[in-house]
Amino acid sequence: MILRSVKWLLISIAFIVFLLVATVVTVTVMAVQQTPLVASTAPTQLDGADSVNELLGQLQRAFSRREEGHQVTLTETQVESLVGVLQRALPDFKGVVNITPIGGTINVTYAINDMGYFVNASALVLPGDSLRIEQVQIGDLTIPGRFLLRFLERTVNSYTQSEIATIALSRVERVTMRSGELTLDVGRLDELLSELNVVASNMSVTEETELQRLAAYYLRYISGREIALSDKPVSLIEYLREGMARAREQSKTSEDALLHNKAVILALAVYVGHHRVGNLVGDIQPDPNKALKPRRGAVLHNRNDLARHFIISAALELLSEQGMSLAIGEFKELMDRGKGGSGYSFVDLAADMSGTEFARVATEPSTALRVQNAVARIQSELEIIPPIDGLPEGLSKQAFTEQYQRVDSEAYLKEVKEIKRRMGLLPLYQP
Repeated sequence: MILRSVKWLLISIAFIVFLLVATVVTVTVMAVQQTPLVASTAPTQLDGADSVNELLGQLQRAFSRREEGHQVTLTETQVESLVGVLQRALPDFKGVVNITPIGGTINVTYAINDMGYFVNASALVLPGDSLRIEQVQIGDLTIPGRFLLRFLERTVNSYTQSEIATIALSRVERVTMRSGELTLDVGRLDELLSELNVVASNMSVTEETELQRLAAYYLRYISGREIALSDKPVSLIEYLREGMARAREQSKTSEDALLHNKAVILALAVYVGHHRVGNLVGDIQPDPNKALKPRRGAVLHNRNDLARHFIISAALELLSEQGMSLAIGEFKELMDRGKGGSGYSFVDLAADMSGTEFARVATEPSTALRVQNAVARIQSELEIIPPIDGLPEGLSKQAFTEQYQRVDSEAYLKEVKEIKRRMGLLPLYQP
């Protein structure tokens, strides 16, 4: 009798496993397709990057005046620009948005490792007194929008151990659409922002990581050096020399060097780049109410902005997916073409690319020790960033469009190729 019961139990478990496997296989087959749904290109979408400044202004006002209701308007151009920068960093991803008075559609495609297969998804968003997703299509699968929203709400709440998703959805009081434009009537955000603090507390890592501990150490170490008290701007290489010399003393293996180099870069990004980079690293400030910073900013080519471009791009390269830091830097330059911006700058882009490359060679096991030795003896900033003479900058959107059209044009790629050629002449970045 017992053997028969065990036998049927095993048969039942095998049957359930079979059903689960069959379900997963069926869903996978239905979700994967051989034709992409979206064929948009990032360069075309990025043409409107400067329009995102207006959206950022709306969000800043909404957050600063959190006890009031606000209207936030998003245009197709703004949304597609943000999709474009994501596609620039993740070439296998493509997306397109279409907004009409009766509804908005979001279509995305993800290519699976150049295998000729694609995951296509689309969602239909309707106007109304709340956020309404009518349906979501993933390949040949159709999922009711209300079910998906409810599932996402519960999943996010459960993962963050909060009510953040429920509160966020409740803040959307009305969605209206016009051709190419979507407007959200958003309720007061004070409760949502308070809940974000709860999420931050719940999601925080209670145990300090080794990288966080070292970054905090190098932040204190560098801030205590004589150069930090200089009344005159100090070249970024001086800070790198101090940090890397100390890192060399602490590194016995290539793995040690890799970790210490990361910590030096992150500490400098917080110290001479921007203190808010520390939010991405963790709690590394000795005094959370007063961020450490030098008396005068660091410079490259006698410019503070280039030093900040360099070191923040290096930090972003360490903290993000490969290629994301360059995509962000490029997007920021495209935003600067708009009114009130400094204009598109290939000089800034050269600093971004140099910082990204520095982070790469400094954190590869095969080159980490070599970088420590090289930077500790460095004599000129031209050993980490190439000359910038002749690189165009300060280009308005009109001037940029007239001369380069888009970021995939032959003229644009020629400028990028020239920056790469100059970087390739630097011994530090050579194989």
